[in-house]
Amino acid sequence: MHTALSRVGQFSNDGQWWWDGTRWIAVSQVVIPQLPMTDFERAGQLNVARDSRARDRRHFWAWLIPLSYLGLIPGGAQAKTLSQYRTWTLEQLALATSYLFGPDEPMLAGEVSGYELLDSWVRDRGLAVTNAHVIIFRIDSIDGQPRWIELVARLADVRMEQRKGMLGMFAPGLDISAGNRRWVIRGFLGSFKPDAVLEAWRKSTLAAAPSTA
Repeated sequence: MHTALSRVGQFSNDGQWWWDGTRWIAVSQVVIPQLPMTDFERAGQLNVARDSRARDRRHFWAWLIPLSYLGLIPGGAQAKTLSQYRTWTLEQLALATSYLFGPDEPMLAGEVSGYELLDSWVRDRGLAVTNAHVIIFRIDSIDGQPRWIELVARLADVRMEQRKGMLGMFAPGLDISAGNRRWVIRGFLGSFKPDAVLEAWRKSTLAAAPSTA
């Protein structure tokens, strides 16, 4: 069934198989190995971000009771720290994309699903766009890395639509669809910046479209 590399890259046309150089592997079985250290980590910024996250959690509980009495919900204090984690995760996504596609199809833009859930965070997915594919990674933990693949599809087979947030209470995001499958990459106001992903997807889709001339 799969006896040669697909012309669109190291993935089969249907996005269900990945060629590792010697054999085809079902995408659902692909596990990203431990990634190299990122520039963010080498600069010591990950430790700074982790310290900020611990401090933000203490502040959340210190302010929760008085704000609750006033009918307010604490939110937004972690936007800076979430932005730091976003920077780190984008570097990880670029490395994971390079591992899967090789140097000829780098990540053009990416986004991270990272948002507050009371005093803790959700950091569960990462999205990467190349000049030919959209790929959604599942991240193994809040301090982990992209580890598994939830979607890999050709640009023309994917639809993206921005979801607006409101007053810091509803997470903004990207609605992504491919066939009958749906995903939401959720962010947090102040740290979620999907414009680069949307622009890369639109431009790359137009560039990859067959010419009608």
